[in-house]
Amino acid sequence: MNAETENGTELATSVDTEFEPPIEAENGLAAGADAGACADGGAGIDADERRIVGDAIARGSTVTRWIAMITGVLFIASGLWWAGIIVIVVTTFDLPRVAVQSYARKRGVQLNVPSAAEVERTSLTGLLIGVVFLPVVCGLAGAEMALGHPLLPWSWTTPMGDDPDPYVILPLAVGALAITVIWFVRRLTDSRQTSGAHDSQKGSG
Repeated sequence: MNAETENGTELATSVDTEFEPPIEAENGLAAGADAGACADGGAGIDADERRIVGDAIARGSTVTRWIAMITGVLFIASGLWWAGIIVIVVTTFDLPRVAVQSYARKRGVQLNVPSAAEVERTSLTGLLIGVVFLPVVCGLAGAEMALGHPLLPWSWTTPMGDDPDPYVILPLAVGALAITVIWFVRRLTDSRQTSGAHDSQKGSG
């Protein structure tokens, strides 16, 4: 009787062991999934999506850079050489790219945004700098030397001391007050909506 009981116990133990889920394997898979999620830099964004986002940001930075360079050319054409040079030089520092990567890094997301040099190395914008932009600047310098005045003779200055009018400040003051009030109203509305959503979740839970 004791032998039969021992055989039954051993058989039951072997069956339980055979069909018992592999706890260590499950823990290993879970740890691997967590590591993969951390390596992806967050929830559900794969490498292709991160690359596309980085390229889109780089293209936007390139457009911003060319707008600044065109503005610098207008300054130079008006005789404001130092202002134009400063605007053009500042755009070479890739400040939007640095700001985006810093923001993503603070939130634990690995986002690789190509630099302006990398984008221009494989696109026509890099060619335009040498073929269009620098020749235009040289042409503006030659035109100013030949004419004796800037190509665009207008002045960017607006003298306020000749005809002082305090009512010029009134629209600016009203605009500043309106922007401030609208900002506080929107912030208060958002906080109320957020608190209401939290209360509804607590009530349903």
